[in-house]
Amino acid sequence: MKKKPADGPLGQLDALIKRAGLRLAESTPGEATLAISTEPELAPSDTDDEAFARAMGGVTRISWSHYPISSEAPRSPSLGDPGDEERRLMEAAVAGEPALTVLDHPEYIEGWVGVAGRRFLPSLRNGSYSIQGQIDLHGFSRDEARQAVEEFIGSMSRFRACCVKIVHGRGINSPNDRAILKESLQQWLSTRRLSRNVVAYASAPMSDGGVGAIYVLLRKRS
Repeated sequence: MKKKPADGPLGQLDALIKRAGLRLAESTPGEATLAISTEPELAPSDTDDEAFARAMGGVTRISWSHYPISSEAPRSPSLGDPGDEERRLMEAAVAGEPALTVLDHPEYIEGWVGVAGRRFLPSLRNGSYSIQGQIDLHGFSRDEARQAVEEFIGSMSRFRACCVKIVHGRGINSPNDRAILKESLQQWLSTRRLSRNVVAYASAPMSDGGVGAIYVLLRKRS
């Protein structure tokens, strides 16, 4: 006669174990341990290196040389020719495209001193003021140029308000094509020594030197 399983959760343990495909490991009486198929246990004497070597058994190393890598060195972006912009503007004018002003040039600069100075910029950009004096800084060192600009602005603003032209160049023949005098000139016009005489300044129109010169509107020295 077949023995009927005992009632209760534990009574169904044998049936559940068989249904799950598990088996009871051999054990001492009074112990019932489920033996589940797992990864092989490490021997107690295994070191970390030995355990890693056993786990990596059968794995084949693939060399990176199997993957072609381009040996071409990265190319640095080429610097544009300073004359490209002038050629582009000239070609646009010849082609009859809408007239381009100095404002379209990437090297255009302008500035003003005080809130009131900004309202004079449109007329200054357009060359509406007559030029009362001019100085050319080509061939000057930075220190020589600063002294010349300070003396020039000081003398021109001594008796009346006026507009002057300062030719600073574009630094095309300077090291790294850097317009050192142009950069310095903006700083000098903002100093306390010169700003008291300066109302506003802007790159000259294309017909009068363009970004190689600036117009400076001066107030009469007090």
